[in-house]
Amino acid sequence: AYIIQPYYSFDEKDLEKCFDEMLVHLDSISDDADLIVLPEYSDIPAVQGSKKAFHESIEKYNSVIMDKAKAAAVRCNAIVFVNAAEKTETGCRNTTHAIDRSGNVVGKYFKAHPAPSEVKTEAQGGNEVDVGYSYLPDEPYVIEIEGIRFGFLTCYDFYFYEAFAAIARQNVDIIIGCSLQRSDSHDAIETMCRFLAYNTNAYVIRSSVSFDENATVCGASMAVSPEGKVLANMGGKFGMTAVEFDPHQKHLKPAGFGNPDAPHYEYIEIG
Repeated sequence: AYIIQPYYSFDEKDLEKCFDEMLVHLDSISDDADLIVLPEYSDIPAVQGSKKAFHESIEKYNSVIMDKAKAAAVRCNAIVFVNAAEKTETGCRNTTHAIDRSGNVVGKYFKAHPAPSEVKTEAQGGNEVDVGYSYLPDEPYVIEIEGIRFGFLTCYDFYFYEAFAAIARQNVDIIIGCSLQRSDSHDAIETMCRFLAYNTNAYVIRSSVSFDENATVCGASMAVSPEGKVLANMGGKFGMTAVEFDPHQKHLKPAGFGNPDAPHYEYIEIG
């Protein structure tokens, strides 16, 4: 699995530079990849100070990053997850697209908990993303590709811990986390990811962005095993990292003293 962590700028003028650098990382991934994950809003790779600029970035870069992601899937013979806007009749949705090895979009995860900035109107200082779907009750979104069950969380979703039990019951193998999370510390992000992996008995593959290689906030793209072991944590480093694991190798623990081993969530279900 290759995890991309591109440079993210808080200066709108760096938009093109940030996007081009992200494409360099994507284009440099070798053909030994089976899985590639990019960060949230890959079509808005630098901060945008207005709703107009936010949506203009989508118009400029959305089709480019989607075409590049599909090309990478074919070139590397890999499954690619890219978060970029999905245009609907009611507006643009925060969407993680699953692309198979042939370059076909085979799944779309709409962010379950849009952040306040996505929900707010332009008058309130927000970007007015399409969020109407998120008010409807729903089961965790899961897709199966090549016998591997994928679950999803996007950025703000990571804070809603009550969803973890519902995800665990879906018997997922890998949770894809496309994120920005530009204010949390590396330690806090690692705690969340380890907690998620252990409680769902799944591998967590999280891709985010970094604004400074020496920063202790933002960044922290990582991979975590089902037992909560950190396989890789990029900290503030720009670029990408790769990890190798067996998605079907899970963590089993004693389900109470003297009982047979089971995943943590199954032990909880007993109660």
